Amino acid sequence: MDAVILDCLATGDRLRRVSTLDAIGAGPRLVLGILKSMGYDAALIPCSEVKKRASLIRKASYVLVSGMSTDLGSMERIREFWVGKPSIAGGPSFVDYDRLLRMGYDYVVIGEAELPLPLLMERLNEGADVSGIPNVAWLGENSPIRNPGPPYVTEPHLWRFAPDTEAVRSYPGWWGARVYVEVVRGCSNFFRPTLRLADGRRCIFCDICRTGPLGMRTYCPINIPPGCGYCSVPALFGPARSRPLKAIIEEVHDLLDMGVRRVVLSAPDILDYGRDWLVKPEPLTDPRNPPPNLDALEALLSSVTDHPRIRGGDAYVLVENIKPNLVDEDVARLLGKYLRGTPVHIGLETGDEEHHRALGRPSTVGEVIRAVRLLKEAGLIPYVYVIHGLPGENERTVRNTIKAVKQVREAGAEHVTLYRFTPLRGTAFEGFPRPPPAVKSVARPLYEAVRRLNREANAAYVGRVVKVVGVARSGNSTVSYMLPHGPVVRVKWGRPEELIGKAFLVRVTGVVKERVLEGVPISGGDDVGLS
Repeated sequence: MDAVILDCLATGDRLRRVSTLDAIGAGPRLVLGILKSMGYDAALIPCSEVKKRASLIRKASYVLVSGMSTDLGSMERIREFWVGKPSIAGGPSFVDYDRLLRMGYDYVVIGEAELPLPLLMERLNEGADVSGIPNVAWLGENSPIRNPGPPYVTEPHLWRFAPDTEAVRSYPGWWGARVYVEVVRGCSNFFRPTLRLADGRRCIFCDICRTGPLGMRTYCPINIPPGCGYCSVPALFGPARSRPLKAIIEEVHDLLDMGVRRVVLSAPDILDYGRDWLVKPEPLTDPRNPPPNLDALEALLSSVTDHPRIRGGDAYVLVENIKPNLVDEDVARLLGKYLRGTPVHIGLETGDEEHHRALGRPSTVGEVIRAVRLLKEAGLIPYVYVIHGLPGENERTVRNTIKAVKQVREAGAEHVTLYRFTPLRGTAFEGFPRPPPAVKSVARPLYEAVRRLNREANAAYVGRVVKVVGVARSGNSTVSYMLPHGPVVRVKWGRPEELIGKAFLVRVTGVVKERVLEGVPISGGDDVGLS
């Protein structure tokens, strides 16, 4: 084995995930595709599997590890699984390159891998100096050294490699997981927050990022990172860039042919797809104009859903995030045409209008509520995100957020997800302290309101028949994922292991806890509608 890629994404300080268990990301598979295209014998191993496959890791000539800045604990712990092998860290964790290098990683790939990684691997094989490779960091004699490079990858390097599809089989329960296929990289929101930052800087209201020429919006006179203050995407991965349609279709259909049941078209905002083509050669740095490229979106959705398993209801294509300000009747109608019955995620974050804008959000609170209503009417299932503990939060913003949460629920939101703010390196809100849990802060009334709404949503499932896919045994139950998406269902049946890998119908009988239900196969006998 020439190389192994270890996927530590979303593992925190453990060697396994405690949430988003059913998600298989695109980044590590892309790295594997890059190495294989260069002729390497390489494999991908999820972080949860490193102990089982430790011997393979020790045999590899190179070890590459992908994670986020919140996964540094796991990335440090797995260092024990190899000794004396060149190791390369990457993924969004690169913002902490100095810490990674001091942990013992030999190199860190800064930003996107398409440009620096092939050059780095070539130099390492040749035993040559790496000092001329852009966007690579290593530990010098006294301190970390970071080679400069372009802020984001452009053609001809962009999209020149294809993710490895077979690597999906490396993940436990892959047949029921949500497999992410990249369709847009980067984000069009180059607005900046106007709140006073942790180091005292504050927006000078030059308005370049909101009204200036598109090419100028990457620049800020006082160096405030672009985008919502809590989000690292535009600063780390640049403006929105759409992947060629042919490559997306090939990857999606290959995954469906393999037996994957759920494919997610991965994008910070699916409605950015093709918008960058409307402003070329300028970068897409405006989150509001031009409007969505409906022709490009229809070509994308009609093509990826044109597969026998999708048409037969045996597999599903989903999308995730959208900017609410880009949703209108035409957009909702188009999404409903191809994605009816699937979830879509919308960021509210705060329901206070003044706070909403001050965070750098591209939308208004009213646009969030309207988007939820339009998408619900079009047959989609809206989920809404809220964040507590953000800079600028106070009793007024909490009251207004509770009001907005109730409004989005009335407009049709299926579920409200409440996150705790995490100050990420490389974002405008870097340096702020991590807030206490919601129950110990001014946000407690918001926490309680969200819990009430979500309990009501969970209770509404009781008595319903839903389709699930079995993924693992837990005692006398089969842990199952709802299709196309929803709460986890623990299915009680006499032979739980026989349901693993199969799709079947379940009648929901109760609520275990938030986002976890219990149920029984609807026939209650040998014939459980397996497929």
